[in-house]
Amino acid sequence: MPNILVVDSDQASMHNTSTLLEQARYNVSEVEDGRSALRMIAANPPDLVLLEAQLLDQDGLETCRRIRRTSDVPIIFLSSRAQTDDRILGLQNGADDYISKRCPSIEILARVRAVLGRAERARRPPMIPIALGDWTLDPRRQVCVTNQGTAVDLTPREMHLMGLLFKRAGQVCPTGQIVQHVWSFAGRQARSIVATSVWRLRTKLEQDAQQPRHLLTVRNVGYTFRP
Repeated sequence: MPNILVVDSDQASMHNTSTLLEQARYNVSEVEDGRSALRMIAANPPDLVLLEAQLLDQDGLETCRRIRRTSDVPIIFLSSRAQTDDRILGLQNGADDYISKRCPSIEILARVRAVLGRAERARRPPMIPIALGDWTLDPRRQVCVTNQGTAVDLTPREMHLMGLLFKRAGQVCPTGQIVQHVWSFAGRQARSIVATSVWRLRTKLEQDAQQPRHLLTVRNVGYTFRP
């Protein structure tokens, strides 16, 4: 069964969450603060992180940002702080979902299963190298070679997203279509999820992420790739 890391400074809440997951036959680990979570993820990456937004040592959003610098592990905020602004910030900082602790247990488990399922599908990028002008996408090595000849390592999800954009180069890929293809769901948070992922790709692949020449935004529609 998948291994889930629960990060929560509230002992009672963490116990309740862990019990719920264990009853659903997940393997559960627990830590009380963000620094411990970062160390555990680096040493033994879980299949999913359930993260409280309010931690004793640092804000949960900061923990999420730090995780995203080095890891593509799925992250769900399961938090007592779950206003609309909180959810938007969580998603913009790299979370896959944001759930209020007040949600029914059956919904929490359903959303955990959904994120785990999307993560598994995201790990299945195209398997055949794709050449496009001076660009090459090599799924087996998890590398994109830019038009400058630079080989850049990508995460499985980034590879999946670039595979879609490569295959439809010059065409506009609507945001909802990208989310369905890469994350296999569509929801109100779709725009933020895709925007964050495209920004990360720009920082890796563009010479100037602030003025991209290849990974372009089509306002209010989606994104396109121009080699």
